[in-house]
Amino acid sequence: MYFERGFVVEHRLVLEELIVRTHRIAFWIFVGTFTGYGVAVWVWFSGHTWAALIIATLSYLFFRQFRMLSFNLARMPLRGKARALPVLQQVERALEQGRAAAVMAELEAHLQALGQEPAED
Repeated sequence: MYFERGFVVEHRLVLEELIVRTHRIAFWIFVGTFTGYGVAVWVWFSGHTWAALIIATLSYLFFRQFRMLSFNLARMPLRGKARALPVLQQVERALEQGRAAAVMAELEAHLQALGQEPAED
């Protein structure tokens, strides 16, 4: 377990913002990846097999990193904000212990468990 419930409750708004941004960025990485696959197919049908293979490989490698990449990109706008500093430090410690997917899953589970409880500013 990477996060205590009290920590999540205390920093709920920042964590929600982080998760929402992560999902938004992951969506666009997903779209970009499959656009790359589409371009690879189009290039392949155009008779440039090697170029298509390179594009498809790069798209696949990009897709393999989408969780970590989206999580890192989502944290960037929070880096200059004092209210986000404890969250970013705890997330960094969690990422040293586990993978981005596991850290995000735990955060989402905590936030979902809070459910309909009102958020405090």
